[in-house]
Amino acid sequence: MGGGVDPGTGPVSIPQAGPGQEPGSVSAEAEAVVKSYVDDLTLALAQMEAGSMAAVLEALVLAMREGRRVLVAGNGGSSTAAIHIASDLMAASAAPGGTAPQAVALTENIARVTAIANDYSYDEIFSRQLPGWARPGDVLLLLSVSARSPNLVRAAEVARDLGMTVLAAIGDPGELAPLTDRYVVFGQADYGLTEDLHVALGHMAVRVLGGGDACRYRAAVDG
Repeated sequence: MGGGVDPGTGPVSIPQAGPGQEPGSVSAEAEAVVKSYVDDLTLALAQMEAGSMAAVLEALVLAMREGRRVLVAGNGGSSTAAIHIASDLMAASAAPGGTAPQAVALTENIARVTAIANDYSYDEIFSRQLPGWARPGDVLLLLSVSARSPNLVRAAEVARDLGMTVLAAIGDPGELAPLTDRYVVFGQADYGLTEDLHVALGHMAVRVLGGGDACRYRAAVDG
């Protein structure tokens, strides 16, 4: 998304909001967007199919508890959600004196991703990583809004050939849904809502791994 100023224009002046803003002020507009977004997110949560989400979480958590590897992939905002989820899963599954199951975001090594894109094709940035990481029974979790990204579709195809369990959290069934073992659709294909719920899925998985308990900042709990 571009952020430049049109040629021949000076810097854009943003009105300063203050007490008793007029309806057209930035503050009033921002407040309206906040309320609208909260309403949309609340509706997306209400419309989410809990059974489908639970099925995805069950497969994900079971794999972690069995010591299997979980690989996570997505593009754009979903690429950082993949890193967030993998990091949280590793932290939640680590046990003192034990070896934590591996959770890896296929987006986290930019050198590897760009090398594959440069030498082969962007469509293969995830699929070409799978043979080096995956074992039969491992899990591939795909995050997407459209569920039509060629690199995710290709990854799902290769993962199935490798005997992996393929899961997806998507904003639309697209082309991915038929290639998965389990999937959940949420966020009404809205980029913001779907990507918010990607992270929520990871946090739900962490809570399941923790026995259902909320993970709160200790100082807040201790008072």
